[in-house]
Amino acid sequence: MADPRDDDALEAELAQLLDGQLEPERAAALEARADLASRIALVRAGRDQLRAAAASVEAPFELRRRVDALPARARRRRWRPLAALAGAGAAAAVALVLVTAGGAPSVGDVLDSTGASPAAAISPAGGPLLPVGVEGVRFPNYEEKFGWRAVGKRDDEVDGRDVTTVFYARGGERVSYSIVAGDALAEPDGEDIESEGTRLRRIGAGNAVTWRRLGHTCVMDGSSAVSVAAVAELAGWQAKGEVAF
Repeated sequence: MADPRDDDALEAELAQLLDGQLEPERAAALEARADLASRIALVRAGRDQLRAAAASVEAPFELRRRVDALPARARRRRWRPLAALAGAGAAAAVALVLVTAGGAPSVGDVLDSTGASPAAAISPAGGPLLPVGVEGVRFPNYEEKFGWRAVGKRDDEVDGRDVTTVFYARGGERVSYSIVAGDALAEPDGEDIESEGTRLRRIGAGNAVTWRRLGHTCVMDGSSAVSVAAVAELAGWQAKGEVAF
């Protein structure tokens, strides 16, 4: 009889895998296991559906007003997605657990915070830059070049750092692009990818990457149908020097 503790440990590793927190070598080993393929795909699909649903629903104005009125200390939280995994052939669900933490955030913490819905619309002007930025680092406008339209943004505080995230959509897919205020964060372990001469760090075995622009940490993640190569192409795009790095 299998030890239930072994299955508990496996579930914890799968949650870390989908959260981008697992070591790349171990993540690749789990992804390669045929007996886990349907389990991983099911939970990943649930996560993406949850994010898409969150992106399509804007909180009522009164609720947003109350949250904004809270003291900064009370708002200093981050959302961390955890996978509730069932056995083969059973349904899987994705839960969101509100975790309160202090100290400097990690790149993974910033990635976690992007699952929430946009709180404000964006009216992009022409050209390769949006009228939105963080400490002089402006977000790219991908619509003309790649067909990804900026559909909204949100501002969060993650462990004492201001984080601005812009959401882009194309068809039924979504990409989120976050810039962290202040000094650059420590990079996680992972595979390096180069795009237009810019070095990007892949986060775990998923399709999220992190890199630096003008000394600031940037994080980009895409829904399941967006390949890591496509995410890297967007992240490294320099628009012939108009998107400053």
